[in-house]
This record gives sequence, C-alpha cells and structure tokens, in this order.
Amino acid sequence: MRHPDQLEKLHRRPELIVPGVEELLRFESSVQFWPTRSDLEDIEIAGTTIPKGAPIFLAYGSANRDPERFENPDRLDLERPDNQHVGYSQGIHYCFGAPLARLEAQTAVGEFVRRVQNPRLVEDPPPYRRNQIFRGPRHVLVDIDGIRD
Repeated sequence: MRHPDQLEKLHRRPELIVPGVEELLRFESSVQFWPTRSDLEDIEIAGTTIPKGAPIFLAYGSANRDPERFENPDRLDLERPDNQHVGYSQGIHYCFGAPLARLEAQTAVGEFVRRVQNPRLVEDPPPYRRNQIFRGPRHVLVDIDGIRD
C-alpha cells in the first residue's frame, strides 16, 4: 500500500504475485539479523581474519539491500530479475517452513489484491514489534472502499 503503482500492477497482472512475494520478502525482510552463528574455521573477509569459533551476526536485511547484489536495492520492483534474496536464510540453515510460508503469502496477497477495493493504511507506518531479530508490524489497520466477489 506504500507503493500504489506496484499494488496496481499486481491488480492488473496477477501473474506477478509469485515474483512479487519474493520481492516483498527481499524488500521487507522479516528477519533482520541472526546472532547465533559461529565460524568453523578462520575466515578472511576484506583483509580481516575472523578466528574460528567467533560469533557471527548475519544481517539479512542488509544483505537483501546490498547494492552490489541488487540493482536499485531500495526500490520495490515486482519484476526484479534474478531475485535470490536471503529472506529465509541459505544453506543448511534454510528455513524449513519457507515453502509453506511462500504459499500462504502468495495466496493472501493474491486474494487481497483481487478482492479489496482501494486499500489504504490507516496508520503509516503501522506500529512495529519491539524485537531486535524479527521485524514486522504488531498490526496493520487498513481502510477500504469495499470487497469484490
């Protein structure tokens, strides 16, 4: 709703729901960082050695906005090519529930876009949870003009 042009694009082109949800996962990462990793061996990054066993904080929100990986990373683009974000982590730590979460988000966003007429945020930004790891609103109040069948 903060990007009415993209919302209208989804309404006109429902085939963009799947890549659109992926872009939303990249753009508004629900997990911002994860503090419970450590390296199994010494790692060198940009000339600095991180010793084996050192705690590592993964900044998913930052990775998903990395300008070296994503062109115009601060722009919501439902047609973004090669959108390999880390919204559900990667490798052996990849979220086990990611396929179900994707399907739920695709269904919810698809039905919302199809059925809700002229949605508007009542409070922008909505109140966010006070949590350092998981990011998201406590609730989202939406004013609408009606519901389509």
